[in-house]
Amino acid sequence: MLPQYAREVLGEGHLACFFVEVRKALDFSPILKAYTQERGQPPYHPVMMTLLLMYAYARGITSSREIERRCETDIAFRYLTGGERPDHDTVCTFRVRHLEAFRALFVDTLRLARSSGLKKLGHLAVDGSKWKANASKHKAMSYGRMEEAMKKLDEQIDRLLQEAEALDAEEDKRYGKGQRGDELPEEMKDPNKRAERLRQAARQLEAEKKLELAVEKEKRREKIGKAKEDLEKEAREKAEARGDDPEKARPSEKAQRNFTDPDSRIMPRAGAFQQSYNAQVAADADTQLIVAQEVGQSTSDARQLAPMVEQVEANTGLLPVELSADTGYLSQQDVEKVEDKGVECFVATGRSKHGEEAPPAPRGRPPAGLSFKERMKRKILTKRGRKAYARRKVTAEPVIGQVKNTVLPRFSLRGLTKVQGEFSLACAVHNLKKLWKLGWELPSLAAQAA
Repeated sequence: MLPQYAREVLGEGHLACFFVEVRKALDFSPILKAYTQERGQPPYHPVMMTLLLMYAYARGITSSREIERRCETDIAFRYLTGGERPDHDTVCTFRVRHLEAFRALFVDTLRLARSSGLKKLGHLAVDGSKWKANASKHKAMSYGRMEEAMKKLDEQIDRLLQEAEALDAEEDKRYGKGQRGDELPEEMKDPNKRAERLRQAARQLEAEKKLELAVEKEKRREKIGKAKEDLEKEAREKAEARGDDPEKARPSEKAQRNFTDPDSRIMPRAGAFQQSYNAQVAADADTQLIVAQEVGQSTSDARQLAPMVEQVEANTGLLPVELSADTGYLSQQDVEKVEDKGVECFVATGRSKHGEEAPPAPRGRPPAGLSFKERMKRKILTKRGRKAYARRKVTAEPVIGQVKNTVLPRFSLRGLTKVQGEFSLACAVHNLKKLWKLGWELPSLAAQAA
C-alpha cells in the first residue's frame, strides 16, 4: 500500500521531493497555455505530467511503458503523481505535444539558476557528441543503390501483378467472371469434389497475397524514391550555397538516408558507425550547468562556436570570461566573432597523441607574421593556455557523460524537431539535478518576480 506520508518515507533530501518543490519555482506557462478548455474527462494536470517526465528522465527512464509501470510500483513516482496512474499512451502523447515548450523549460532552469546563485560565467567549455538515434543503420540505403533498388522493386511488382492477373484469369475461365469459385451447392456432398474446391480457394488466396505483397513493395519503392529526391534536393541547395550551378549538382554515391528516421545521419560513434545526431553543449566550468545546447545533423562541429556563445548570452544575459573547445571548432571567423564580444578563446589546433610529451611553453612575445592557427597553437601551449584548456576536459566531457549515462542514453523520438525537444528536456533535467546537488535554495516565482 502507498504509505500515508510518502514524503517521510522518501526523506526530505530525495530527488522526487526536490522536483515537487520545483513546481513552485519553474514557469510552466508555455505548457499550461496549450490547455484552454476542458473537453470530456478532465486530463491529468499538465504540471504533474511535466514533473513526472522530468523525474523519469532524471532516473534515466525514457520509455513511456516503463514510466507507466513505475507509476504503479515505485513510491517516488506515485508520490509525484499523487497516486495517479497515467498510461503509456498518455505519457507519450504529452511528451510529443510539448516538445517546443521543453526548450522554454530549459531556458527557465537557467533563469532559476541565476535567481538561486549563478551570478557570472567564468570559464565556458563547448563540446559536441554523437547521440544515438532511434533507428538502425541497417535500415539505411546509399544514393548509389537507390536507382538499382527501385528498378528491382519495379520488376518484382510487375511480376507479382502479372502472376495475380494470371491466377484471376484462370479462375474466371474455370468458374465464370464474378464467381469466387468457393460457392458450394447444397447438394455437393462428395469429399473429393469438396477437396478440389478447397484447393481452388487456396489458389485464389495466393493471388490475393501476391497483390498485397505488390502493394507493400510499391510503398517501399515510394520511400526510396522520396529519399532519393531529398538527397538530390539537398545536393542542389548545397551547390547553390557554394555559388555552383544547382542543376548540375549530384549527391555522393555514398550519401545515405535512413527509412526509420530520415533526419538522422550515419556518424562515427564509439569506434563504429551508427545512426545518430550531433548534440552540442556549452557548460559552465564552476557549476557544470548547461547554458546552451543544440542538436543538428552535421557530423562536424565546425562553425558551431559563435552560435553557441550567442545562445549562452540569449539564455542567461551573461558572457563568459574565457572559452575552451577542441580542434573541431577551430574557425578563424567564429573565434574572431566570439572574441569581439570580449570572450577569450582557447581552441585546440590539433589532436595530441596519447602519451606524447608536450612541447615546452613558449616565452616572450609572439613572433611577427604568424598565421591565425599558429597564434592559437602558441597561446594554447603557454602555461595560462594549458591551464584554461585543461578545464574543458573536466567540464564539457563529464557533463556530456552525465547526460548520456544517467538521463538520455539515446533518443526515444524520431525526427530532428522532436529530438531537439527531447534533448532540451534532458538538459533541463540535468540542470535541475545540478541545482539539487549544489543545494541551492529555490526561490518561488513570486519571490523571483519581486
